[in-house]
Amino acid sequence: MDKDTIQQNIIQGLGLQDLPEETQIKLLTQMTESVLKRVTVQVLERLSEQEREEFAKLQETGDVAKVDEFLKSKIPDYDGMVEQVVAEFKEEMKSNIETLKSA
Repeated sequence: MDKDTIQQNIIQGLGLQDLPEETQIKLLTQMTESVLKRVTVQVLERLSEQEREEFAKLQETGDVAKVDEFLKSKIPDYDGMVEQVVAEFKEEMKSNIETLKSA
């Protein structure tokens, strides 16, 4: 799942489409960074030491397609794992929003 797909998923899931575009961009940047950190933690937990080293080298190249291909080859149901992380994040954000609204 790429960054744009994650962002669209967050916009729709949290109902951010009605916010001004500038606000959407600011929120999405922060939220996407948080989601990607969570995905990275999940990835590192599932890779062997050797695979983590290979993953780090691939990340340094900046080739997102190769990194994605590598992860899909090493982690069963990688896309499902990413979707789960995004879903958990959205639920957490929805809960936080509801808490703020009722405060």
